Amino acid sequence: MTDPQLVKNKLPKWLKYIILLFPFVIACFQLRTLDNDFYFLYPTGEYILKNGFPHTDFLSMHADMKLVLQQWLSTVIFYLTYSRLGIIGLSVLLYICYALICFLTYKTIRLITKNELVAAVLSAVIDILIFNPFIVTRPQIFTYVILLLDIWLLEKHSQTKQYKYLIGIPLLSLAQINLHASMWPMLFVFMLPYIAGAIPVKIKSFKLEAEGSLIGLFAALAAGTAVGFLNPYGLDNVIYLTSSYGQNKLSETIAEMRPADISTHYGKIMIVLAILLGVIGFFIRNKKFSVRFFCLFMGTLLLGLMHRKGIPYFVIFGTIAFSYVLKDVEVKVPAKLKDKITGRTEALAAVILILITVSVSAYNLYKSIEAVPGQRAHYERLDDVIEILNKSEEPVVLYANFNDGQYLEYKGYHPYIDGRAELFLWQNNEDYEYIGEYYDLRSAHMYYRDFTDRYQFNYLILGENSDRYLLESLSHDDDFELAYEEGGVLLFVRKQP
Repeated sequence: MTDPQLVKNKLPKWLKYIILLFPFVIACFQLRTLDNDFYFLYPTGEYILKNGFPHTDFLSMHADMKLVLQQWLSTVIFYLTYSRLGIIGLSVLLYICYALICFLTYKTIRLITKNELVAAVLSAVIDILIFNPFIVTRPQIFTYVILLLDIWLLEKHSQTKQYKYLIGIPLLSLAQINLHASMWPMLFVFMLPYIAGAIPVKIKSFKLEAEGSLIGLFAALAAGTAVGFLNPYGLDNVIYLTSSYGQNKLSETIAEMRPADISTHYGKIMIVLAILLGVIGFFIRNKKFSVRFFCLFMGTLLLGLMHRKGIPYFVIFGTIAFSYVLKDVEVKVPAKLKDKITGRTEALAAVILILITVSVSAYNLYKSIEAVPGQRAHYERLDDVIEILNKSEEPVVLYANFNDGQYLEYKGYHPYIDGRAELFLWQNNEDYEYIGEYYDLRSAHMYYRDFTDRYQFNYLILGENSDRYLLESLSHDDDFELAYEEGGVLLFVRKQP
């Protein structure tokens, strides 16, 4: 017999499917280009399959840097997919992960609320918000899927107190540590609200029953932690997050590591959503309270406010936690109106919703087609510069900035720095504080000739906006000449003595 709670706000199947498929359909009508990080992920996967696991850097010019490939399995997946199926294969992989995210988001909210309308609408909102700019060819697409599975298993255990649902936690730990080790601790951070919820509370008349088994949760935590050491880099992968983030110069160099603010697209999503959820929560009567969902909501909210990189975790998991407040919300159709809802009315509503979906999809396709040439133009200019480098009769000692370095590596060169920011921290590479040096150079806190002479660069690829100090300095230095300038990309060459 069906639990009546499972059909609260039950939707007609056609309406439910349209709501759930709406974000996925409009996402499929957006052209996806390769994310900038892909250009160091691809050669990394190729290197692993051909040479095994490296322990010193093979992409940049700093061959003495200690290397920990915290995303090694993701790089192999991206390499195999792209090398065999090209951009179409990568797009299919991306949309498979997105489909799983959409499905798991809906299933998790429905599990929490037992409310079909709330689950369908909230999951659609989440899915629309995260597609741009978070669903890209980076390891995070696997992380979202794994963490959603983590929450679903924890919630099933909390509601049933059955240990079988915790068996999957160590398996998720094994996958996460090898796919995206920097986010591996999040598996266990998300367990903390459930551990707190499993502690019974009784203070005078205030009483909270235990939700889940403390023994089972701690056992899953211990097993998942132990399994985390099953990776090619052992302890270095396990502690990768603690050694890589929270550094001032890292956050000043990388936009993703800065706090959320209203001036950016990321910040607008975060702050507007937080305010909206707060307003909705304020007007809900008979508010429900749960320790685990309160802790999960506040924890992901803090994460999103502290770092832009944490925003998608609040959008997904903070909203999922908030759904508990809406579990008893019901929309009742007046009897008179209900009598007028015939098969024809439903068919007309379905046609209107489908036309809206098609229109929005067509608009998104038009906008993405319009944007792609601009995105590709920069790489075409770098290709022009690479043609000049290919003609060099002497070994190329190359400077390229944080944003362009990986593309040069993809093309076979070994530049000064690339987008693997945390690798260039001294505590990770055990060689030199390159990210600090790079920050000092960009902010004009070091003399440019001390930098260029130290490494004896004979070619420097500069960005008009990202390398202002170097650009202004080299433009007035007789030892260097401008060999290429187009669309904000410049190449300076050291003159032969």
